[in-house]
Amino acid sequence: MRILPLLRPTFLFLFVAGICCPDVSAQYDGATEVPQRFREGFQSITEKDSESLLSVLASSDFAGRGTGQEGFMKAAQWFSRQLADRGFQPAGEDGSWFQMLPFNVTQIDGEFTKLNIGETSVLSGDDFGVENYFGTFDGKLPVTFARVTKKRPEFEEGAFAGRLLVVQSANRISANDVLIVKGRPECVIVVDRDSRVRSQSVSQLTKTPSAVPLAKLGVTMANKLTAGCEISGDFFEEKNPEKNQLMTSSSEVDLQLRVDHESIDVPNVVGWYPGSDESLREEHVCIGAHLDHLGIQRGSVYPGADDNGSGSTSILQIARAIDTNALKPKRSVLLMAFCAEERGLLGSKYYAANPLRPLQDMICMLNIDMIGRNEESDKEPASENENTIHLVGSKKISNQLHELTLAANQHVNFVFEYDQEGVYNRSDHASFAKKGVPITFLFGGFTPHYHKPTDTLDGINFTKIANCARLDYLTLMMAAEHGHFEKNTDEDTTDSQQ
Repeated sequence: MRILPLLRPTFLFLFVAGICCPDVSAQYDGATEVPQRFREGFQSITEKDSESLLSVLASSDFAGRGTGQEGFMKAAQWFSRQLADRGFQPAGEDGSWFQMLPFNVTQIDGEFTKLNIGETSVLSGDDFGVENYFGTFDGKLPVTFARVTKKRPEFEEGAFAGRLLVVQSANRISANDVLIVKGRPECVIVVDRDSRVRSQSVSQLTKTPSAVPLAKLGVTMANKLTAGCEISGDFFEEKNPEKNQLMTSSSEVDLQLRVDHESIDVPNVVGWYPGSDESLREEHVCIGAHLDHLGIQRGSVYPGADDNGSGSTSILQIARAIDTNALKPKRSVLLMAFCAEERGLLGSKYYAANPLRPLQDMICMLNIDMIGRNEESDKEPASENENTIHLVGSKKISNQLHELTLAANQHVNFVFEYDQEGVYNRSDHASFAKKGVPITFLFGGFTPHYHKPTDTLDGINFTKIANCARLDYLTLMMAAEHGHFEKNTDEDTTDSQQ
């Protein structure tokens, strides 16, 4: 198993420490005065600090912070140094800042992989994505294009023998699919939505690779291939097939495909700020955000400024506020920057299953994800969401925590929205909620930049990032004073959904 080195970034990041002057105007209209005992830390959180930190996290040095990629390892090391500067202690394994997770990484070899028709290059390695295969394929094949429903079409045994099958399906294609088992294609390319095609797969599962080479293409690239084979340039569609359709081309393609596989370790970053009350110090408030994004995919960098550079920025500002404030939290603070949220909450799931501190001592878990942009859709312009934030799941386990969050918000005055319960299981708080830990989830909402290379610093609302930090700083400090929250009864839970 290879452990990726925790490399030092190539840039020098200068952070000017110190307590900034109060900036009451940064809070939203109608906010009340912050209690004196929390004010010093609260005032240390600034929009300028939000911009400085996020500029580093979304920089080319970290290359989108993809789990299993070098950019994430650089970001993890940088993040741990920021925690050390903010008075936190390493809380990972063997006195380190890291809880290491084992992963399997499967990666398209972009230099080797290509597809030509005659002398014309049609697709390069950057166009292909990973399916369940690793190894090398090199051959010249005729092509069959297929769009199939869940009910597979009738075809003869060996119908695709010696051929490349390029197929879009209404359900997932596996090596056991009748198209492969009965049709016996020489190689398969699965067509999927463009946004779901990745040149790298990171998983904690050890899969038995398919004996038949399986690669992946987005709809756009797949139609480029059909056009090159003198088939309609819009044969494949974004929507699922509604009828079975097979088309055979007389063209031969020259396909070279190489998929590499290796085992690596990737860290969660874990920091600890000891509580001021020695008798309560083992109890702790947890605050977290996922540090990873999509990294480099098919030759493009996905910077992830909002997702989730914004949340990672916010929890670093909270760390600074805790250390700056003269009054320290009574109970300890566990701060985590998770890996592999984009791969299925794997970092937080791993911690919840392998906690470094007993979960029964965790008072609550505060999660921040995608709070850097104003929510935007065709029906809702971003300008309508300057001061809104989604408060997700805060009533599901403890109404007491919800009420405490509302009390903290009096000093920030976000307009809370409660219409995004559909994302409740889609971020890292869910891993702790399943263990019975009360949670809150601050979420800014979706925008056209979600999971796109355009998620850069352009259009980021630094005031919103700072105010999320201010809100969860107050919530954290108040929770550290409060201690364990009462859990809802079944009746409470039913009546209190947002």
